[in-house]
Amino acid sequence: MQFSRFIRSQVRNARVFLAMQLYAWKEVLAYRASAVFVLLAIATGPLLNFIFITIIYSVSSGIAGWSYYQLLFLSSMSTFILSMLNYFSSPRAIVALMRQGGLDIYLTRPYSPYLSSLALGSIYSLSSAFTSVAIISYALFNIGPTVPELLEFIVVAGFGLAAMISFMMVFTMVVYSLMKSARWSGNLMNVFSEFSSYPLQIYSIVGVFIFSLLVPMGLAVYYPAEILLGRVNAWASLAIVLFAVVLIYVFRKAFYHYLKNYTSAIG
Repeated sequence: MQFSRFIRSQVRNARVFLAMQLYAWKEVLAYRASAVFVLLAIATGPLLNFIFITIIYSVSSGIAGWSYYQLLFLSSMSTFILSMLNYFSSPRAIVALMRQGGLDIYLTRPYSPYLSSLALGSIYSLSSAFTSVAIISYALFNIGPTVPELLEFIVVAGFGLAAMISFMMVFTMVVYSLMKSARWSGNLMNVFSEFSSYPLQIYSIVGVFIFSLLVPMGLAVYYPAEILLGRVNAWASLAIVLFAVVLIYVFRKAFYHYLKNYTSAIG
């Protein structure tokens, strides 16, 4: 009986989440000309990394231990993860809702405020994700991974992305509780975009520690990329997934902890 209630609750939460997504897309597409222009403009973003990396490898040997297609894949993977992170977790939208007291609506309804918050992300960022997927496919075609490696990569990257989203949600709540602002969350997004496009080892052991344990960006980008390059075995992949699951659980608990102490900026 308890399990069936849990299943019904999750199905209801999923339906509400999809309904909110549908409404968000309808709101964007209500102004078709503007929406198309913005979507196309954002979609060209990943092409800048493509051009930049191509120039680097045309005038130099690039980064030691990484071929042109390998670094192109890593950089595009970083852009894809950040696009999806923006799609599911928009600090500015969440903080704006909390400052206006709008989050109260979600707290008084019988569905997950966590999933409701995930539906408040930036719809437009999905266009850059599609461009990133196209570049990733091009790079993978030249790298030539096996099917098992691809499946392993998708699983690890999926759990890494979930851990990254959970971290961003908690970070947004912490920053709001301290400053009633989303500026620091936005700045952190910019840091991710700068540091995650390159191999972690170039940042020394300190960078590896920060982006693997404190901030799980490495779980979503770097280590999944290492799988396709044959540098991470199946047991290491399993350990990464289990660690990501632990982080998701901890961050989700922390999100609800801060939510209990939530008060809007207007009272």
